[in-house]
Amino acid sequence: MFEDSTPFIIALVVTFCFMICVAIWNSINAPPPPQKAPPVEPGPSRTREILARFSEFYMNLNPQGETIFDIGILPDPKQHIIHALYVGFDESEDDDERSAIERGLRAIVTFQERVGEEPIKRNISETENFLTTNLNTENEDEKFIAKPIDEEEFDKFATLRDQELELHFQHLKIETADA
Repeated sequence: MFEDSTPFIIALVVTFCFMICVAIWNSINAPPPPQKAPPVEPGPSRTREILARFSEFYMNLNPQGETIFDIGILPDPKQHIIHALYVGFDESEDDDERSAIERGLRAIVTFQERVGEEPIKRNISETENFLTTNLNTENEDEKFIAKPIDEEEFDKFATLRDQELELHFQHLKIETADA
């Protein structure tokens, strides 16, 4: 068929060399192989961190009486704190831990949407103010000034708070003293 096979052999060698050069180029410019993830260091879980931050925040807030706060001042999003409380309740091993989670649920529901920058509390009448002897000591201990609002508006927020607490207790099957 071919009298001289030299051009065929030259074409074959050039193609082979070109393919080797492409393979070398690809291996040089290839991304590095995936690395094994570093081992997880033992430490507090995210749930415990969230609960610790909320607990410290709430203790520093030192709320007195029936005060409702805006969710904007929370150290973490409210849903994250609630989820952490649920996980903490599921992981709790004794009644002390469960009662701490219950206190946490009672605390988190005092944070509601659309309250505003200033926390709110029920506006009491002059006679109630005169009859209440603890009011002056409560105000000295508070680190914030709660804005008194009329009873009807406060009851709207208090109803939302109570419904939310009841919902959490039902979800976790916590028996309340009211029942």
